Amino acid sequence: MVAYFAIMAIKPIAASRLYQHIADEIGRLIDAGEFGPGDRLPGERDLARKLAVSRSSLREALSALEIAGRVTIKLGSGVYVRAARRTRTAASTGAKGEISPFDVLRARRLVEAEAAALAARHATARQIAEIGAAFTRLSAQMLGDRRLPDGDRQFHVRIAEASGNSALAKLVHALWEEQRHPLSARIEALFVTPLRRHDNIAEHRAILDAIRGRDPVAARSAMRLHIRNAERQRLALLRDQPGIFRR
Repeated sequence: MVAYFAIMAIKPIAASRLYQHIADEIGRLIDAGEFGPGDRLPGERDLARKLAVSRSSLREALSALEIAGRVTIKLGSGVYVRAARRTRTAASTGAKGEISPFDVLRARRLVEAEAAALAARHATARQIAEIGAAFTRLSAQMLGDRRLPDGDRQFHVRIAEASGNSALAKLVHALWEEQRHPLSARIEALFVTPLRRHDNIAEHRAILDAIRGRDPVAARSAMRLHIRNAERQRLALLRDQPGIFRR
């Protein structure tokens, strides 16, 4: 199997395509018999190089394939092909129509930073109290290792609602709905560490303090930093913890 992989043509993935196309190409290799049930895929670095894609995009694709039942990801061991299940495909799991979790984070960074700045200007005392209550809830969930999504989501949605712009609030709500999809949930489970949860509390507190202090510049900066850190933390595992997927 390994020898055959070295000579089989692998199609480079165009940079403009999404992770679904990477998953399709890996699925093509599996369907062509390059890897059989139980076989371990090549290391992440090697596979990303052969496909001419980034390792972060490859990870999204592998997570989508796991959700589709094509592979099993074993932390610290590798990615293994599962037995064929014709009734369960990427399309049937909804992964085909799902927006990239990293694209969602980047969109949130743009939109929610401005929502926080507007909330610092326009939020009523009652709205600030509601944001504070959501912060208390998410802090308790994170510290208790019971990180339900409700507190975190509620904190960000309450800020958007306090912006005074109903269209902006609706957009933020839609972006958070995207994070409920299976691939986003899998990325979250793989990459959000206990340390990251503690850092999250401090970052959320900085956002809340800026809104309470009626400081739009600080609120915008704190929100932007928080969401950028969420993305960086996931990407950092590629450098700092290579054992998550064997090389």
